Amino acid sequence: MSSLPSESPRKPPGDAGPGISPATAELARRIRGLADRYRHLSESRLRARLDPDDTSDPDRTCAGAGLALARTLAALGDAPEGREVPDVGVFAVGDQIAVTGLDLVAYLERGPARAAETTANTALTAVRALAARV
Repeated sequence: MSSLPSESPRKPPGDAGPGISPATAELARRIRGLADRYRHLSESRLRARLDPDDTSDPDRTCAGAGLALARTLAALGDAPEGREVPDVGVFAVGDQIAVTGLDLVAYLERGPARAAETTANTALTAVRALAARV
């Protein structure tokens, strides 16, 4: 017989519970959805220009936009200053969005409610904008 206390399993960030704002919960849900969408894109789609009709940035690929979002989410959270999410290839972008996004959600759940709501809405706007284009 073990003398260790029983622990309840940890909830994934963004699961509804006391103190979780609606914006933070929606952010977690949308991050998971966008990350899954990226994980299922073909290599040709990941390497394709995000907007073929926009000639202002011909190097802006779907994967590049996802990496930029992951970097934005990391910067909004508690990522170490001066450190940037690395470009480790197009197939990692979905995971990078998930990790940085859910780290941000966990960070927001620990922070002051007013600041968390503002940051969650900023992140949610960025996630929605990219999800509409991918």
